[in-house]
Amino acid sequence: MSVRLQDQAVRMTQEALADLIRAVEALPEDKRDWKPAESARSALDQLREVALSPQFHRSILATGQPPAPELHAQLGRQAAELTDLESCRSAALQATSDLCSAISQLPDGWLEREVTLPFKRAMTVSLADVCFLHYWNTVYHLGQVNYLQTLLGDREMH
Repeated sequence: MSVRLQDQAVRMTQEALADLIRAVEALPEDKRDWKPAESARSALDQLREVALSPQFHRSILATGQPPAPELHAQLGRQAAELTDLESCRSAALQATSDLCSAISQLPDGWLEREVTLPFKRAMTVSLADVCFLHYWNTVYHLGQVNYLQTLLGDREMH
């Protein structure tokens, strides 16, 4: 039995998001927006980014092109509205669901198409890679939240 790459990306992404949400929920309510240093990011900051970044990835999958610059400004405005656990969780679940739908519908023939992403150094990736970018980003932020938990003395795997 062969598994489509798109289906694997969807399964892994959904599991990673569930893990991240569970980790943020496990923090004491008064510590979800806590930062261990001025330049550090809180657990809610981590979840907020995960709630917004799927729009970036979905745009790439839909067009095969980097997102329009206006998307960054739009995401910044949306970030200001995500101020608590419930709004971040709800937005992350919806945006990830929308992205997973786009991943599922991506034709196999598009997987090898390449796009150059507009980061500090130009990075050319395949659309197959883009299918896993949100998964990677979510797991990265899960690690950040897990680290915050350990700083607060919580060594339990949630």
